[in-house]
Amino acid sequence: MSDGILPAPWLAAGWVSAGALAWWGSRGLREADPPRVAVFTAAFFVASLLHVPVPPTSVHLLLNGLLGVVLGRRALLAVPVGLGLQAALLGHGGLTAVGVNATMFGLAALLAGAGYDLLVRRGGWRPFWGGALAAALGVLAAGVQLTLLLWSLGEAFRPVAQFALLAHLPVLGLEALVTGFTVEFLHRVQPALLSRAPA
Repeated sequence: MSDGILPAPWLAAGWVSAGALAWWGSRGLREADPPRVAVFTAAFFVASLLHVPVPPTSVHLLLNGLLGVVLGRRALLAVPVGLGLQAALLGHGGLTAVGVNATMFGLAALLAGAGYDLLVRRGGWRPFWGGALAAALGVLAAGVQLTLLLWSLGEAFRPVAQFALLAHLPVLGLEALVTGFTVEFLHRVQPALLSRAPA
């Protein structure tokens, strides 16, 4: 979501909800958490540089699913920092809309982490497939939230709202592969990174 689209009350509500989520994400922070959050915040930020052209626009990797899988509720700390850097340094999204965007991406990351828990930690799925499906769920959840938000803004935004979800479908497959391979790799070489705070 860019600047100048949402009314001020929505922007304020976004900042309040993102702040509340970040507070919850920081509760019980352990000594090992900040370096892990920093590394995956950097990955989340860098992923925004990889654009996939989807005429008439382009979309980029989100990696919110990977954040949810690896960081659990600590993803709620990584998302606003990464989005703030994207808005300030790259012009992606908007600074005033960071709260709304962080809420949408943070909730999607939590959903992806819960999906991974259900599939891999409780269901015994291979990390690749659990990570891939969790990432797809994260992208889908973010796309659905964005679509609903744009739809709620009125008739002028409804054509864009319909396109918003479709534009994320190419990213969904690519992100599922990237996250699946990343999670499988971490499971083999550094499984402690997947031992995270509960969602």
